[in-house]
Amino acid sequence: MMVRVREKDVYGALLKYAGKGEPFKVGKAKIQVSLQPQDIHVGNSPDFILWLKVSLRLFAQDLKIKIPIPIEAEARGMDEALEDLKKFIERSKHSIELPMLVIAAKGYKTSKQAGKLPIQFIVKQIPIRLLEY
Repeated sequence: MMVRVREKDVYGALLKYAGKGEPFKVGKAKIQVSLQPQDIHVGNSPDFILWLKVSLRLFAQDLKIKIPIPIEAEARGMDEALEDLKKFIERSKHSIELPMLVIAAKGYKTSKQAGKLPIQFIVKQIPIRLLEY
């Protein structure tokens, strides 16, 4: 008998991880981490994104990091999921957001720059039974 992997079960389990952690300090930097699941499976791949968001207060500036972690509910496993990862990469819809801080002689300025970075995905397959924890 094949165990069912239902998208609603996976998303329900992801929702248990949603929220903001308590702010903490590393040296003088204040950091806060949050997790935000997003269901994108209708017309998109993979099924879900778990957004990892980090807020960092450094030199009196608020810096934000936003990283999409793709999650696929796929009973058949790795091969099918890798196809969805390929679509996710090709569509480039859910961008990683990284800050860059410029220390200048004076003044404040903000700019956005799109670019491409090398990314290595470490794809892990786990059994559905682990969602019960």
